Amino acid sequence: MRILTLFEFTDYEPLLNQVTKCNFELVKLDSLSAFERFSLKTDSDIVLLCVESITAIHVKFIERLMQFAPLPLIITSKSAERLDIAALLHCGRVTYIPQQFDFERLDNIIQLALIRFTTATQLLSKLAELEQCLQDQKLVDIAKQQLQQSGLSESDAHTALQQQAMSSGRSLASIAAILCHNR
Repeated sequence: MRILTLFEFTDYEPLLNQVTKCNFELVKLDSLSAFERFSLKTDSDIVLLCVESITAIHVKFIERLMQFAPLPLIITSKSAERLDIAALLHCGRVTYIPQQFDFERLDNIIQLALIRFTTATQLLSKLAELEQCLQDQKLVDIAKQQLQQSGLSESDAHTALQQQAMSSGRSLASIAAILCHNR
């Protein structure tokens, strides 16, 4: 496992010692732009940001990271504004440690970050699936309404959509989308 770190604190030695003790590979990057140019391994990398203060720039970086190359991220800072912390937590897959944490706990914090990341990723996936189901159901309802306007009952409209879906080997939502687009 690689730990990619941006370390703004002056005392880097405790982190280095603990990483060596836990047999992690440590990659120290100098800036957020260096992170953005670095080739990430989303299946095995963990990001550790140790910053003096969380800024809007950090938050925007994390939002981009979670959008394009999501991976477990731990951030610790000596200070942070309430809105910046709220924005971090809104990302969902971030583990925030207030103040500078004791690096002796690094292994436990990494395990926590991995669990948080996995759980949040599963929840986001489920949310996307449910949103798609809702959109599909809305399309089917609109298509049924259009068929009802041509004289069919709701039950007959639903049956007609189902039969068309089955005969064409498509989903009900796909047939509904075609019907809505053609009218």
